[in-house]
Amino acid sequence: MGRFDIAVEDNEPCTWVQDENGMVTHLLVVIFICCFWLACIFSCIYRSLSREKKDFILTFLGIDTELPYLEPPGLSSAFRKWKAIEGAIDQIINLRKNQEWKALVEEDPWYIIVPDFVDIFVSKSQFYQTWRPKFKRVERFSEMVDWLNGEEDRLSNEELWGPGPRKAITFLTLEDWLQTKEREATQKGKAKAVLGSPGKGKKHDDRDRAVEKRKHKKMSEKEKKEKEKARAKAKAKAKKAFSDIINTNFGSDVSLATVMTILFTLIENPDLLNLHFRQQHPQYSGENKIQHTGWMLSLVRALIAKLGKKRTSTLFEDDELYHEQDKFNILADKLDEMANSLKLSPYDAEGNYKGKLLPVSMEMIQPAHVICPPSFVCGTESCRPRSLVQHTKLRDIPTVTLIKGHTIFKNVPLLTGHCKECNTLYLADHERFEEPLSIPPQFKCVYLNSAKYIKIGQALWVDRLFSTSAVNAMYNFHASASAYAEYWNNTFGTESTSIGRPHIWQAFVQETLRTIAEESEIDIELDDALNIKEVTSQAFAILGENGIIRAADQHTCSECTQKYKTSSDATFNDPAAVVGVDQNDDAIPGLAADIPENNQEIPLPDSDDGMDIDNRWVTMNVLDGVVMGPQHCAFDNCLNDLSNARGGSLCDLHHVQLATRCLMRTCTNQRLEGTNACQTHQPEWQKFKKYNSRQVQSGVRRMLQRPSEILDWQPRRRGPNPQRHDDPSADPPLPKNYFSPGRYYCVETICAPCGVVIAWTKFARAESTTNILNFLGSVYPTEESRPDYICIDKGCQVFATAVTNGSWEVWKKTTRFIVDSYHYINHRVTDYLCRKYCNPSPGDGSAPNLVIIAFDKNGQPYAQRAFNTQACEQLNAWLAGFQSILKRMTPGNFNWFLHAMLFYHTKYVLRKQKLKQQRQTNNEEADENLGLDEEIEEDDEE
Repeated sequence: MGRFDIAVEDNEPCTWVQDENGMVTHLLVVIFICCFWLACIFSCIYRSLSREKKDFILTFLGIDTELPYLEPPGLSSAFRKWKAIEGAIDQIINLRKNQEWKALVEEDPWYIIVPDFVDIFVSKSQFYQTWRPKFKRVERFSEMVDWLNGEEDRLSNEELWGPGPRKAITFLTLEDWLQTKEREATQKGKAKAVLGSPGKGKKHDDRDRAVEKRKHKKMSEKEKKEKEKARAKAKAKAKKAFSDIINTNFGSDVSLATVMTILFTLIENPDLLNLHFRQQHPQYSGENKIQHTGWMLSLVRALIAKLGKKRTSTLFEDDELYHEQDKFNILADKLDEMANSLKLSPYDAEGNYKGKLLPVSMEMIQPAHVICPPSFVCGTESCRPRSLVQHTKLRDIPTVTLIKGHTIFKNVPLLTGHCKECNTLYLADHERFEEPLSIPPQFKCVYLNSAKYIKIGQALWVDRLFSTSAVNAMYNFHASASAYAEYWNNTFGTESTSIGRPHIWQAFVQETLRTIAEESEIDIELDDALNIKEVTSQAFAILGENGIIRAADQHTCSECTQKYKTSSDATFNDPAAVVGVDQNDDAIPGLAADIPENNQEIPLPDSDDGMDIDNRWVTMNVLDGVVMGPQHCAFDNCLNDLSNARGGSLCDLHHVQLATRCLMRTCTNQRLEGTNACQTHQPEWQKFKKYNSRQVQSGVRRMLQRPSEILDWQPRRRGPNPQRHDDPSADPPLPKNYFSPGRYYCVETICAPCGVVIAWTKFARAESTTNILNFLGSVYPTEESRPDYICIDKGCQVFATAVTNGSWEVWKKTTRFIVDSYHYINHRVTDYLCRKYCNPSPGDGSAPNLVIIAFDKNGQPYAQRAFNTQACEQLNAWLAGFQSILKRMTPGNFNWFLHAMLFYHTKYVLRKQKLKQQRQTNNEEADENLGLDEEIEEDDEE
């Protein structure tokens, strides 16, 4: 009947009603001449839906919003639209009873009827007179359905429509094809009764039929109640259907989690089900019907591996468990029956092909997310464990955007808990409380290590997977916050949701803060309402521990500890020989002729015999520096943070002291307005501006000047101390002016030979031996904490300084200073002290614990160095990848970022060491299981 759902006869009155489109009535007329005027009436009173409402209803129904405008026009696009319309008609009819729809349009209720829904795609006459009758007939022929759906394995145009050129394939072409196929099916007796097709030249046979005139009487209340009962019964039956499927096919002990796993396994594998059911419905000669296809058996095997032995056993009845050999076939039958019951098959119950099974959209079944506190009672010690109440009124509950993994959820409610006794506020990522006895009141925040979600923007929250991904990207790829933000936006972002550099930096800080605090077994407590710069500064003051990496505490492994021994395995005679470098005594270079052997002679023990080693294990740590560092105040010996990190050169204190004074170091004149120099020193100021402007710095000169590199052809400018690692220590001269800020010279690190980072610090002006000794003293304050060997690229200079200032009297009881193998090869020719006392692996046996015997792949023994003395060089090569990021950071951000990266690097090395140890243990156990020891013993007896 099209859009007319009420028929009237003779002169019965018509009722006009108000709906979302205005005043309408529904009539069915018999006399054809009236149709024109009736169409005019409807065209006047009907107002088409807006594009916004069309998209809204299509999204609600799970239909692509671009489908009505699909190009190019033709049979394929018409078929796709027809399927969408047919699939949504039942929902449109019941739209007024749909509670979900009512909730969505609660503020501005509106509904749509079937004819109006059809109008979104095509005119009603085209749909009811052409699309519906023809496509209904098409459903019987799978080859045509595949061609219309555009399947990859569809027949070609020539195979389907016949040879010969065709200008266009229209509905007339389709009608000829259908008539031919139906005639062939009737003649061969293989097709079922075919509905009568329209006669030639009669496109509208329905008009010649007598129209039955019926009067729709008003239903009585009793009939309405009976109809409602029937609908309720049908709904109950539908709800029971899924339960019956589970009870019929699976064991009584099956859990809800297992059932959902099976359901989603079927839903997520539509392609496999298409393959399985197609093999069960042979159509051509040579095809056989197979009940247990390889496709379904493969799915069963994957499902069993996913569930595990215990959960898999709940899928069978007690009598089925005895047939272990048929377990796969039995479960394949169960999944086959469940898929058919849920209509997850391209064939109907009678074996007719319906169309290829398409993926099921998960958008409409996504859960509703709510961000709320993880605590459910008050945790304040002085307070009773009271239940928490919702702090915000329902009408004032804020909604935020939540990024879970990489999926974006909009309008997520953000809830806050409140303890009425102590007034503590409980949020998803922190707790806020008033510090006791504070006047005026001061509030503190406890950052929860167990938080599931973290706030990174004003109305943007993320889960821990997102924040962990940001940290890992920075660690593994040396990515900046800006680079990762751009990557995320290009990969996962939408037009309405994008993230920026501040969001990623906030996620990095919040995630690393909780990770490091968890390692220290505390929930860090900071002042409330801090900006991100203050958070990093306070967090480093609490968790930084002066650069000591907590994760490396008490670490030992086979690479950084060796069993103590009293005799050496080396075979050289010259004490300057380096194991692993020199092949024989003749290849060892002697001391330079101009270096006397006795001018630096120090009466110290030259072997391990003089060390107080009572334990059975020998340890070594390696120390080195990498030239990088943040900016600080330019004033002499001032390391305070800059008052303005973008263009300033002084801290808050000296910015006030030198407010109007010329910034030349020795000048006391007043500066000119708009400059940083007096009249006398204007040439120096103009020269500085010329070579430090943004245009010059971003040009070729900046690209050629590598960080920490000064060549003869480059202009001399104030910067990091250009001394090499093994140059004699000397502080650089003081700057002539304070136009530009100072910069820390280097980052000094201590690590174990296996790569575990123990501690780090910054050196302001130079990597001097005094700074190194002070750093070592702060990291190893007691004799028990000191390693047996400390390897430094300038270890001989540190050794000489320690002897000179008297600190050697403390260190010599437990520790020796040696030089790494790379630098020792050069030092042994020019430095007698280094040649005699700082050899990293003496070949003459004077330090037996620095040399071990290893075996090559052929089982031949050879001497090698016991420890990796290049560990810090390798660490600094990796650390230098962050230089472009770190040099732009403020000292507070620099400290936290570097500390976090070294912490994560230590955890990574420890994880690798653990896996290596597990593999070695597994290999040893495998050798024992193979009986290799017994075979060796038998060979020895023979």
